[in-house]
Amino acid sequence: MRNVPITMLAALLVFFGTATQAQVQPTNLGPVINSSARDAEPTFTPDGQTMYFNCFDRHGEEGSDICVSHRQGDGWSEPEIVWEVSTREHLEVEPLLSPDGQQLYIMSTRPGGKGAADIWVSDLVDGSWTTPRNLEGPMNSPYMDHCLYFSGDDWEFAYWTSTRPGGFGGNDIWMSEKVNGVWQEAVNLGPNVNSAAHEHHSLPSPDGNSLYVTTTREDGFGGEDIFVTTRDAEGNWGQLTNLGAQVNSDQHDRCPAFSPDFQTFFFDSERAGGYGNKDLWSLPYSAIEDIR
Repeated sequence: MRNVPITMLAALLVFFGTATQAQVQPTNLGPVINSSARDAEPTFTPDGQTMYFNCFDRHGEEGSDICVSHRQGDGWSEPEIVWEVSTREHLEVEPLLSPDGQQLYIMSTRPGGKGAADIWVSDLVDGSWTTPRNLEGPMNSPYMDHCLYFSGDDWEFAYWTSTRPGGFGGNDIWMSEKVNGVWQEAVNLGPNVNSAAHEHHSLPSPDGNSLYVTTTREDGFGGEDIFVTTRDAEGNWGQLTNLGAQVNSDQHDRCPAFSPDFQTFFFDSERAGGYGNKDLWSLPYSAIEDIR
């Protein structure tokens, strides 16, 4: 490059910069998974071949359910409603599969919980999901509790969203640690993460030291944006950083998830180019993993 004129060098830098940016633009999961209604919040079996997600108005039904789809070559099978964990009368959203695929966590407004919306869990027994039971521990309260994620080798750290008292306004991110098999009292993640706006859906990074948080705070691109916070050596969570235009748009962008190998970053969005309402999108995790 020693003898390349400055003007040509600048043009090359612009070209390669544009090409690099084009390579990391989000990809819509397509019209089999996405519909004119809401499709959101994916979670995957350990082999990545089966995806559960929140679906609305599928197969002539009305309202919010949990759907399942299976890999078929480069695409996905037609989603089916998982009736073992879905109801016609109540809201079911935010599915989360355990690392071994044997438990399915959901948020539901069904009766029998501690509050208006609780976190429930179902077990996979002989190929079928059991009737969800209310999750034990500090995760549920008389308030709204949802958006559960775990981190740690034994899933000993739980992060979730709650409107319980003691927060900074609206939905806040809370956490609990399991010590000697017992979940400890819920702890608010504090003012670097939570604000008077709504913060929810805290997805841990592969090493557990960062959280990808959806928030409505004003310093975003518009609507809900996905931010990241990272904790220091003392365990203190830093200020939220916006993931930028590769993920966020002037519409709602939210609720990220990882593929089982942590190579792909999924999220739902109402951005232009989708099929209606919220759609599922993805991009390589390498495109945003260094943002702190």
